[in-house]
Amino acid sequence: MNNQKRISLVEQAREGNEEALESLTMDEIDLYQKISRRVTREDIFSVVTTFFMPYGIENDKYEILGDILDVRYVVNHLTMEELCLMTVESNDVILEVCINKKDLFGEPTVGRRFKGIIWLQGTVLFD
Repeated sequence: MNNQKRISLVEQAREGNEEALESLTMDEIDLYQKISRRVTREDIFSVVTTFFMPYGIENDKYEILGDILDVRYVVNHLTMEELCLMTVESNDVILEVCINKKDLFGEPTVGRRFKGIIWLQGTVLFD
């Protein structure tokens, strides 16, 4: 089920539509069964493609896993350290992630995934 259809069903279920609630429930059961089968044979990161969840007790830190859409490097002119700026998509949310290059594990490339703990700042633009 695509996200737009799911969002529509959730809205309908909130308004009391029993068919929408039943459809969501059945989809969740099917998804749970598929995941349960896959986890016995596959690595968890091949089953879970993205996540965006709170990290710890602070309300501005999140752990994310998402697809890298863009990568560029800049220099902090105060510290002269090289920074990696990445555009990452996680659970349909587009984030700009800035990390010191020396703190990276691996080579970030468009198409790969980024996993890390972020300090979330800024504003949300709803389309």
